[in-house]
Amino acid sequence: MAMTIVLAAGGTGGHIFPALSTALALRERLPECGILWIGTSRSRERELCERHGIDLRVLSVNGVAGRGVAAMGAAIARIVKASAEMTLFFLRRRPSAVVAFGGYVCAPVLSAALLVRIPYYLNEQNTVPGRVNRLFAFGARCCFLGLPLSARWRLAGKSRITGMPVRPAAASYDGSGYPAGFVCGATTVLICGGSQGAQSMNRCLIEPARRWAASGMQIIWQTGIAGFQEIQTEMKRFPQVFVADLIDDLYPYYAAATVMIGRAGASTLAEAALFGLPCIVVPLPWSADNHQWMNAALVKDQGWGVRIKQDAHTGDAVDRALERILENRGQRETMRRKALECAPAQAALKIAEHLAKDLKS
Repeated sequence: MAMTIVLAAGGTGGHIFPALSTALALRERLPECGILWIGTSRSRERELCERHGIDLRVLSVNGVAGRGVAAMGAAIARIVKASAEMTLFFLRRRPSAVVAFGGYVCAPVLSAALLVRIPYYLNEQNTVPGRVNRLFAFGARCCFLGLPLSARWRLAGKSRITGMPVRPAAASYDGSGYPAGFVCGATTVLICGGSQGAQSMNRCLIEPARRWAASGMQIIWQTGIAGFQEIQTEMKRFPQVFVADLIDDLYPYYAAATVMIGRAGASTLAEAALFGLPCIVVPLPWSADNHQWMNAALVKDQGWGVRIKQDAHTGDAVDRALERILENRGQRETMRRKALECAPAQAALKIAEHLAKDLKS
């Protein structure tokens, strides 16, 4: 029977993009292996699977945390139904392994793997493990860690720090289709709140961004859909400020940027490190278990990022931090070097190699 590996991932880019990077590495390492992605009905997953020729199976599930009693009951019922559906599916298909990358869609997939005794693996991107990974870690063959876990957290079973799976960077991004007027080589600030945007952070940065733009600085600003219109209106008089709701491929802009300002999601930080980008991070205040604050603490301790709390003084604090980085070329170069030292360039390949060795033994 042909080998099939199931990848479970859904929701935010922090779950989806590591799964995609691992899928591509598995194709390279195990070309004879079939890959099935189990995700949600969000168009992002469907679009990526279609683009890369990956089979997709959609589960209709919702998250449970932070919901009212009726909504929570409905969400639990969907998860139970999806678990039964996946159990029957696994009994028929008998995949060789399951790799779960987080998000509520993973709960029924891992429940079914446990019941049918399919070997499963977890990928934990953050310094604070997610609820689903904490629940299922005891039965996992291995949990691949994107970042070292914060001191107060442990996962049952075996774990290995591989780094966050990211796509490899190209040797050059010349001719990458930058917008008209974009100047490669100019001092450039990339503002990026992750795949979901960061409306509250965006508003904190409007005033300092006006000052940066007035001084001639180039800015590329990914706002997210919700905040796009507001930021576009605020920045329309500055031709060197490029505002987009969502940028399909941020890599050319990482390559062109001098400094990144953004949230502290694990994917964003891993990609910034890959390009040696000094970072100013404003962690999402309501991230689950405050994991973004802990992610940012690690980046700060590693020496390539500045952590700033989101409050009434965020804009001024970011302004001061950016000024210090831009004025001190030596500090900027040190931050760049330390970011590159922490870059997870081989993470996806490490996971693929581990799976290949396990499944062929």
